[in-house]
Formats: sequence, C-alpha cells, structure tokens
Amino acid sequence: MARRRTIALLAGLVLLSGLSVVGGAMIDAPPTLTVENDDNTTYRVTAYTAENRETALLMNFAVTTEDGERRLTMLSQLVWPEGFRNATLVDDGIPTQQITVEPGDEVTTTVDGWTPGNVTVYLVEDLDDNETHVQTTIKSCTRRQQEHSLTLEEDGAAGSSTCASNIGLLLP
Repeated sequence: MARRRTIALLAGLVLLSGLSVVGGAMIDAPPTLTVENDDNTTYRVTAYTAENRETALLMNFAVTTEDGERRLTMLSQLVWPEGFRNATLVDDGIPTQQITVEPGDEVTTTVDGWTPGNVTVYLVEDLDDNETHVQTTIKSCTRRQQEHSLTLEEDGAAGSSTCASNIGLLLP
C-alpha cells in the first residue's frame, strides 16, 4: 500500500512540475494585440513598450500641429486627440512596432520587445486624414497571457484587455 502512495505522490509531483514549467513560460509571454477596423478609413497602430507608466508618459514625440508647426511633445500630451499629425517617437531604445489596418480588416499580432513588468502603449493614427492622431491607449497589466484588443469605429475607438487566461487563475 505504501508503494502505491509513493507512486501516486511521485506522479503528482511530476504533473505539478510540468504545470510549473508551462506557467513559467506563460509569465514571459508578450501580449497579443487584435485590431478590428469597423471604419471606412485606414489606420496605423503603433505599439511601444516602456519600463513603467511614468516612463511611458515621458516619451518624447515630434508632432505636426494643426497649423503645420513641427514641435516636440510628451506622450502625456497625446493621451487625448488634439489634432496632432505624424507623431514620431524621438527617444532611442524603446521597442516599437507598427501595423496598418485597412477598412473592414482585423489584424492580430504579438507585441515584440515586451518583457514582464513593461507597460504597452498604443498610438492610433488615421492614415486617410494626414496621419492624424486619434487615440492613445496605455495598458499597465503586467500579468501573464495579456490579450489586448482595439475596435476602430467612425465615432472613436473602443478597447479592452484581459490580464490572465483561465489557466492563469490556477498558477501564482
């Protein structure tokens, strides 16, 4: 009888160690982003990864104002659309990734350059309107299996995010 308990205990430990390995791999998995374009214009979504929210808000961008002036601004000034166009990150060393989403399309990608603890910033520009900035979204979730989604619509963009999958509930 003791031998069966020992075998059962060893089998249980092997199973738990397998879950631990899977869980460890999931902790390091970067976020996935799904962008659905329900509008009749083409959008560019640029993803940036920063160490934390404060660092993200201090990122510097060159922008063109409504009157055509080119100037520097921080991300904190891009949180709300103010007619800026052609927002270009000027800071070095910040992982950046761009996707273009045509009308009626849906694009899913993995956010490159993300490591555990980073925040993800999404900057949305209307390519059919001189690259006009329309939305900025900051995702601060640092847990495993992040899934971010943006739905781009004529009257604005809507977004959601999930910080952990169902299996995340089982793992610390």
